[in-house]
Amino acid sequence: MINKKAQIGESISWVVATIILIVILIIFIYASIALAKVKSVKLDVKEDSDNSVSWIDSKTQIAYSINNNDKSKIEEWISQEESNE
Repeated sequence: MINKKAQIGESISWVVATIILIVILIIFIYASIALAKVKSVKLDVKEDSDNSVSWIDSKTQIAYSINNNDKSKIEEWISQEESNE
């Protein structure tokens, strides 16, 4: 019973810290939902039942849709990657 004030103070600080963390987590979740609605990456890749789309082709389509200015640099990297295989 002597340290009851210390236990109450420590408990209150943990409760407040937990509430703050939950609020921050909720803010980040809402922010990510808002960003997902604003920016969406669409691929123009069609998958056939017989042929599967390669990993490099899908990543290339994503890179082109994000930044079309560096298309030549991306194609250069792909050609280097293919020559190394």
